[in-house]
Amino acid sequence: MTRIIPRLRLIHPLAALIALACAAPASAALTEAVKLENVTVFIRGAELFNSGKVTLPAGESEVVFTNIAADLNEQSLMVEADNGVVVQSTGIRRDFLSENLSPDVEALKQRVDAAAREKQKLEARRNVIQAQLAVLEENRAMGGESAGVSVDQVNQMLQLIGSKMDELLTADIDLNQQLEEAGKTLDNLSKQLAEAQQKNERAINQVVVKFYAEKAVTSNIRLSYVVNDAGWVPAYDVRVESISKPVRLDYRANVYQNSGINWDKVRLTLSSGNPSEGAQAPVLRPWYIDLDKVTVLSSLDRKTASVPPAPAPMAAPIQEERALIAGGGARRMKKSLSEYVITDAGGVNTRFSISLPYNIASDGKSHAVLIKQNEVQGNYRYIAVPKREQDAFLQVQLKEWEKLNLLPGKSNVFFEGSFVGQGMINPRAVRDTLDISLGRDKKILIKREDDRLTTDKAEFFGNSSSKKFSYAIEVKNTRQEPISLTVLDQIPLSRNSSVVVEDIKYTNADYNKDTGEVSWTLELKPGEDRKLGLSYAVKYPQNEHVRGL
Repeated sequence: MTRIIPRLRLIHPLAALIALACAAPASAALTEAVKLENVTVFIRGAELFNSGKVTLPAGESEVVFTNIAADLNEQSLMVEADNGVVVQSTGIRRDFLSENLSPDVEALKQRVDAAAREKQKLEARRNVIQAQLAVLEENRAMGGESAGVSVDQVNQMLQLIGSKMDELLTADIDLNQQLEEAGKTLDNLSKQLAEAQQKNERAINQVVVKFYAEKAVTSNIRLSYVVNDAGWVPAYDVRVESISKPVRLDYRANVYQNSGINWDKVRLTLSSGNPSEGAQAPVLRPWYIDLDKVTVLSSLDRKTASVPPAPAPMAAPIQEERALIAGGGARRMKKSLSEYVITDAGGVNTRFSISLPYNIASDGKSHAVLIKQNEVQGNYRYIAVPKREQDAFLQVQLKEWEKLNLLPGKSNVFFEGSFVGQGMINPRAVRDTLDISLGRDKKILIKREDDRLTTDKAEFFGNSSSKKFSYAIEVKNTRQEPISLTVLDQIPLSRNSSVVVEDIKYTNADYNKDTGEVSWTLELKPGEDRKLGLSYAVKYPQNEHVRGL
């Protein structure tokens, strides 16, 4: 019987590699870093617009996009592709291994490392001194046992050793003190670093996208999403050179962000909108009222009585609105939040597009961005309330302020080249004009005193008492130009019919009976002064005390 021995088939190494490659699974996902180009910053929150380019094979492929903010709102994520590429799905992947440090944390780490190196150098120098001291101590002990050495030689050697030891011990004391200070510095920096790292700890996000392409193609990608830890605060610089010139109003934005990535050379758009407030209007529900019924319950009824139902709400609760967004409304939230913002000042919100690129670090600090500068016409006037303060305050009444698209914010006021203080611009609380305070002017002299000639003590008429009050107000303009001055005072208002304010007198003033305000509008020439008078009487029941006088 013939035995058939199988022949071994030898495979060429190159052929083996080709076969292994063919048998290997599909290639790993591509990784592509997107570039942040534009940011729309809301009063609270921001929308980041990124771009990228990917080369895809035919069929399905997966791409991991990096340089993504840490606190993005996943529901706001949008990915678009051109050249016929279909976006099949998107997802977020957290990368906890990559270190993403803020500039503050990085600076603290460098300071900690430098402090640790300095401490190590001091420890090394002290170790050298300790070793030198040990050698000197050993030689001093051997000096007394040396044979054939004279007493003078021994004394000289001991004196030399003692002098050197004194020098080294002094240096050791100084080094020990420096080590203690270096240790404290290192401990404080380490604590500060630990606290900063705790605040900075966040995962770096990656966006994972599955694409489908009918053929191999290069596609431009647009990727946008919203972050919550960002926003801007309106602020103003009000500059007035003199009361004969218009106001220069610098409209600024203090932009902050702590998204985990720096915004480098981005185009900013500032929006007065706040998408976090929600866009859904509240809905009123039926509001039922009824009489409480008092019934006598048996002992069994008392045990089984249920708690009365809560009254129906007046409006749809906020939780319901949030549930709509998180549930069925999620599809709407995936759209760009730009749909919630009107792109012109005539809409619901105002948008300011900044033409220059800006760098906004992810440090949570305010970064000043100039929106625009305006020269605004207005009427200058001085206003004084001598009952409260005997100073005149310069104001400018801006006209057509509605066209400025202002938001409530703090203002830094500069007058005649000097900083005079901070104020507040609140366009929501104005009517015809926007009044901006420019500070005190000590060149307008004002004095308000009791007029002793006409102020009487309480007089009694039957069951009633009457007391008269009279005030003399003096104003003087010591400036070199004429001014308009408004002086305000007031007459008390009675809430009790038995307390009557009567015999009201004022010279050349306007009196508002509803508020009790008395106002004088004066045009004062340089050096001109005026005297104003105000008096009234209060009649009230005898033996009663009038509160508020």
